[in-house]
Amino acid sequence: MCHRCGERLKGYVCTVGDRDLTSEVPDEVLAKIISMLPTDDGIRTQTLSLRWSKPWQLATLNLDDRDLHPWRWGDDLVELITSILLSHPGPARRFSVTCLSRVSDAQGDRYPSIANWFQSPALDKIEELCFCYLLRTARDPLPPSALRFTNLRFASYGNCHLPEDLDEGISFPHLRKLTLQQLTNTESTLHALLSACPTIRSLFLVDNKAFRKVRISSPSLKTLGVSIEMWELVMEELIIVDAPIMIQIITFVFLPIENMTAISSITFLQAVKIFSISATGFQLSVVMDMLKCFPCLEKLYFTSMAKESGDQLNGDPSIECVLTHLKEIVLRNYRGRPEDVSFARFFISHAKELKSMEFRVPFPYDKQWEVDERRRLPKLKDRASKIARFKFVPGTFFKHFGDRHFTHDLSIYNPFEI
Repeated sequence: MCHRCGERLKGYVCTVGDRDLTSEVPDEVLAKIISMLPTDDGIRTQTLSLRWSKPWQLATLNLDDRDLHPWRWGDDLVELITSILLSHPGPARRFSVTCLSRVSDAQGDRYPSIANWFQSPALDKIEELCFCYLLRTARDPLPPSALRFTNLRFASYGNCHLPEDLDEGISFPHLRKLTLQQLTNTESTLHALLSACPTIRSLFLVDNKAFRKVRISSPSLKTLGVSIEMWELVMEELIIVDAPIMIQIITFVFLPIENMTAISSITFLQAVKIFSISATGFQLSVVMDMLKCFPCLEKLYFTSMAKESGDQLNGDPSIECVLTHLKEIVLRNYRGRPEDVSFARFFISHAKELKSMEFRVPFPYDKQWEVDERRRLPKLKDRASKIARFKFVPGTFFKHFGDRHFTHDLSIYNPFEI
């Protein structure tokens, strides 16, 4: 008995398995499947049969050059992207180009081709855009047409120079997440972009060395991330003028403590519940100066980037969030040095609502080391919170370059749970 058609096998040849079962699937369903595939796999479906040509045309385009890069690169990749945008009628949901430099050794300036891509009708309704030159030379321009998409919900621009006249005509009414990485513009470009994003929720600024005096004013912004490399020029000021519903601030600032970016606010940020800061050592005074801005803070993530001991400065136990709200603290690169212990002891002794403190240690250790470290913490009778629990985690060294890119989605509840 044939298991496919139920007929007796003697003298019978079953042809059920030879049928193209996809012919029974509606084009719209196949198009939905194709739209969920990586770019290269979606394109390859056309080679299966003529049956797949129409579904590919109907599928929402998801074009990411990283999917194409393994089998096309350089000028060939440029030609392939051009071909896809010419052959696909749209709409596209996502367009990401991060594997190409502006200039080709063989064909010269790629800017005209890139500008033509952004003018393609297939991209008219894209919701996600990521564009970053692979290598940056002086002021590599971003085509103005890259700023024309009013349906964007996520946008990321990197290694480029945005047009200077942004006050004229740009609008991102639906944009929720914006990342700006290694731009050569000044902070005035950022201010203009924020003004064009009335519903923005998340802003990530990565190594924009010409952003010197940044002022954040956005009634809709909930999460702010700032990263500054230690070899970059310093962001002199970060002033939060008006952000009434901001709940999370993440900073990656790797500079000598005396040159560290100043974060301040015109009014106290009552809504901020989560604050992450990285600095050169467990410098308590720096953290306390910043905590004054966040009276209702509940979660503090602190990362030390120093391998050598530094001076331990005193903290102010009267800061409101320490006394009444702080519940969770994560200390990364905790090594058990005197200033590390003093930093932890301060919060254990004064944070009345503390529920947990996690010590992430950048090396493996034995059980006796952890026992000795626990003994250096305040005894139960000396703790401000009697219910606080302490957890030591080995081998969790904070790698700046890798970890900060895992936080591109700043909406993650704990940005360092990777």
